[in-house]
Amino acid sequence: MSFETKPLISIALCTFNGEKHLAKQLDSLVKQTYRPIEIIAIDDRSSDSTLSILNQYAEKHNFLKVIQNEENLGFVKNFEKAILHCTGSHIAMSDQDDIWMDTKIETLYNQMEDYLMVYHNSVFIDDHDNIIGEKKLDELFGNYDGCSNIPFLIANCIPGHTIMFRKELTPHILPFHKDFYHDWWIAFVAVTVGKIKAIPDVLVKYRQHELSVTDSLALKREKSLTKKHKKSAVYDLEWITHCLSFNKLRNSEEIELIYNQLLNYENNKRDWKFIVFMVKYYKLLHRFTADKKSYLSRLNRVRKICFN
Repeated sequence: MSFETKPLISIALCTFNGEKHLAKQLDSLVKQTYRPIEIIAIDDRSSDSTLSILNQYAEKHNFLKVIQNEENLGFVKNFEKAILHCTGSHIAMSDQDDIWMDTKIETLYNQMEDYLMVYHNSVFIDDHDNIIGEKKLDELFGNYDGCSNIPFLIANCIPGHTIMFRKELTPHILPFHKDFYHDWWIAFVAVTVGKIKAIPDVLVKYRQHELSVTDSLALKREKSLTKKHKKSAVYDLEWITHCLSFNKLRNSEEIELIYNQLLNYENNKRDWKFIVFMVKYYKLLHRFTADKKSYLSRLNRVRKICFN
């Protein structure tokens, strides 16, 4: 495919007081092997040198556009604004402190086919760019290919930094609700109105540190503690209610059933209908967290959830 026939791909970059790692991330963005690209950087009223760093790169690279908000929006609404400013046919989201592989955009675009959204694998790095642990993102959180939105009612395996989606998804996902993670919503909507695909390639070094908006390793540890010490089934009824608000749902009755059964569980109403429900939906609801146990082991797990 020649340069002239390739579509423009947008990178939505959101920043806030990110001076420590921003230059490394910008270096990895401007070196992408795919062309043409545009980088839309929205700064959320940084008080450090973040804006200055962005402007320095913009002077050297005419495909980088920098906008600073008049007031602080928070990271969810800031990504909404960045996406709205993107003009490309495909959009990838970028955090301010990761490091992208040079071939990330090219690899994702080549895998788009007829999918509405694709996403990739990542490794974790610390504040000093050292890889953390031996497991990759998909080994900790799982992944999903297909068009069922049920797994995304309970958990998410798709951080925003891994995503590329078609611009036609934009009117379905916006506006974001400020109280819910934007990447959870994008994944849920994309798999509701189309198909998504997981790419096994490691295309980002995903930074984890105390200033991260979302520390995935910390969230994983917290979720494990929640499972062990708080309740057997981990879910968020407010999130499921938000999913039910999507006006293009193909399976609203099914999701309402799941909501009502989990509400009964919350209120300690566990009868045979709940047991049947858990057996039927166990694998889907635990798609990203269940280990590879036998059918009997899963039944025993259901028994503990229902009666403990």
